[in-house]
Amino acid sequence: MSDVAKAAGVSAATVSRALRGEPGVSEATRQHVSEVARRMKYAIARDASSLAGGRRYAIAVLTSEVSPVLAGAEGALRQAGYDVLLYVLGDSESRSKFFGELPLGRRVDGVLLLSMSLTEAEQTALESLEVPHITVDDADLRHAVQTAVSHLVALGHRDVALVLSDGVDEGYDEILAAAGLEVRPEWTVWCSPTVDGGEQVVDVLLDGERLPTAVISSNGAAALGIYLRMQRDGRAVPDEVSIVSLDGQELTRVVGLTAVEGAAKEQGERAVADLFTLIRGGEIEPAEHHVRLVVRNSSGPVSTAWGD
Repeated sequence: MSDVAKAAGVSAATVSRALRGEPGVSEATRQHVSEVARRMKYAIARDASSLAGGRRYAIAVLTSEVSPVLAGAEGALRQAGYDVLLYVLGDSESRSKFFGELPLGRRVDGVLLLSMSLTEAEQTALESLEVPHITVDDADLRHAVQTAVSHLVALGHRDVALVLSDGVDEGYDEILAAAGLEVRPEWTVWCSPTVDGGEQVVDVLLDGERLPTAVISSNGAAALGIYLRMQRDGRAVPDEVSIVSLDGQELTRVVGLTAVEGAAKEQGERAVADLFTLIRGGEIEPAEHHVRLVVRNSSGPVSTAWGD
């Protein structure tokens, strides 16, 4: 610990408090010390830490689906040195069993709930653990869809397809309808959150009687797959089809895809930061929409449909 303190330019006590998530250290200092410790491959002895401060250094994550929000939360927890206890409660039977048995006991410092609305009984059971918990809903993703739709409508698009990752089952096509766009069943497509999944989506869209002039993809990898397939087929992006990703992954930036950033992975990271604040005894501000449209080379004014 003394080596980390010397490298970071702080006291050993500050290093100890920062790495254990204890109060009395600014967030900037905490991040600086954590980065120095990471570079030096320093890790706190979990058993000693738990005995000293009562921390378990584990977080339970309850979710109804595997999603980009989960990826962001899991990555942030691992980086902070926390173990992740993941429970995918996708059906009523698994939920009933979990909240009936409540297997967490005194094993975790906090609970993160992703895309889950609790019943009154479930909420009471969770509160019996007496640890902080944060619930993350899909508000940012809905706002991201609205932002993408507004962007495309302003460019003159009226025929817009919506590509959703597996596990996303909300009626986001309602947002298209609210914007005055025609909603066609064959234009709402689900796929795996992969490049291959995006490439396969193009086959589905091409099988339709009428072709959209723009595609919104909830996943960055799938958006890249759509883009690459279009390129191979000789279809100009954005002259023939515009593509907007709702996932601001690094690969979307490298390729130059228009993206609504801050809605998925970043949402999970923010939730983890808020949960850590509660664990340290602090207070959090009400959640706000943090999404932002970044226009790049994959979206432009409507031109001709693909099949023309």
